[in-house]
Amino acid sequence: MRIAAVTHALPSRRITTRSILEILRARNSSRLSEAELAAVEERVTTFLEGAGTETRYFLAEGERAFDLGLDAAERAMAEAGITGHDLDFIIYTGIGRGWLEPSTAAVFQPALGAVRATCFDVLDGCAGWIRALQVSEGFFASGAFRCGLILNSECGIEGFGEFRFDDLADLEKYLATYTVGEAATATIVVKEAPGNFHMRFANYGEHASLCMIPLENASQFMARAAELRPGRFFAHSHELLSITTRKIIEVYESDPVFRDGVYDVAFGHAASEKAAQLIRRRLEIPAATYFSTHAQFGNTISASVPLAMSLAREQQRLNRGDRVLVIVGASGITVGLATFTY
Repeated sequence: MRIAAVTHALPSRRITTRSILEILRARNSSRLSEAELAAVEERVTTFLEGAGTETRYFLAEGERAFDLGLDAAERAMAEAGITGHDLDFIIYTGIGRGWLEPSTAAVFQPALGAVRATCFDVLDGCAGWIRALQVSEGFFASGAFRCGLILNSECGIEGFGEFRFDDLADLEKYLATYTVGEAATATIVVKEAPGNFHMRFANYGEHASLCMIPLENASQFMARAAELRPGRFFAHSHELLSITTRKIIEVYESDPVFRDGVYDVAFGHAASEKAAQLIRRRLEIPAATYFSTHAQFGNTISASVPLAMSLAREQQRLNRGDRVLVIVGASGITVGLATFTY
């Protein structure tokens, strides 16, 4: 398998920490006292400074998640020199979606003219993109597929955020919301002689309750979820990042292909700049090799790695023939690692 093209599209509304504080104040001014509002602002500011989140982007009025995903897909197809008719499959990987069924991939199929493509979604939190690579490689190995599109539009995510509180105790569960940024990405993958990709996944389902966006009936599957607000993203951030960081290091060091590899450029899921840099140092990846997006774009969920790759290409930090390392930790907990030649 080979990545033939990777592109991104961004919403136009630039969000800073000040923007988040203004939203919080506007939505809670009738609910909290001035002293409580000040305490909220201080806690959120401290949290975002610790995470290393400076700016990110949200949809502006009139912008749609579908349009950004379509734009990224069309440019990726043009870069790869293909048309919709060449696509054998479309895999949509984003948390950003408007419904549970049908697949979000299905609505992109007619817009892209991909009449031959089988379409479905892969949902694995922030690991969705790297998981879709694993599925794509299996498709190519079957011999029935030659070209596919991995697509996400992590936009409209602001709607999953919780910005209203009954009391300050609520705040801690939703702090990670304010690191989230929006982006759409498209990746064209094509069949190639096997052996380019080496991937490794590990899952730790006992920690599934640390991060989720629950539905109304979530308590039917997990009693603890009854305490959470349906449709709102929450995370026990410190515990989640601590465990995930440790598991990433364990999985990486247990695999000699990763442990002994030499890389031209490394990309990681950008949940937190602090966590990303901790992992980089522990894995002895040189700072000049690691390409991070969190400070400028926030946590763009399953778009994090392909966004970083697209930006690195623009900056000539990623070039054909480079050996690439991808490191992802996600809710679940899922750990995903990949290395390949771009």
